[in-house]
Amino acid sequence: MKKSALLLMMTGMLMLAGATAVFAQTADIVYDAHGQRDPFLPLVSSGGALINYEVSVSVSEMLLEGVIEDGSGRIAIINGNVVEIGGHIGAYTVLKIEADRVVLDKDGEESVVQLKKEE
Repeated sequence: MKKSALLLMMTGMLMLAGATAVFAQTADIVYDAHGQRDPFLPLVSSGGALINYEVSVSVSEMLLEGVIEDGSGRIAIINGNVVEIGGHIGAYTVLKIEADRVVLDKDGEESVVQLKKEE
């Protein structure tokens, strides 16, 4: 009886040590959202307000993926976000959407994101 109790106690200690080691390994994991909104963060605060997680992005990091035009105007796709005139990408405001470029404004300074031509 003593041997089985000792064996059971040692088995429990080994299992606890193994669980502790696994927990210690997972504590070092960090989620990388690759520039997108982290899906594990809430969209709305407890008070009901929308939470803004926008990361500051520079014009050099922006990619104009396409411009779509219909009878009522144009929209642009920048870094996977659909924007229209007056819309925002980070701290930038969309001033103009042309066939191959988008003009942005940040604090009174204009910048241009050009559509890349396929080769």
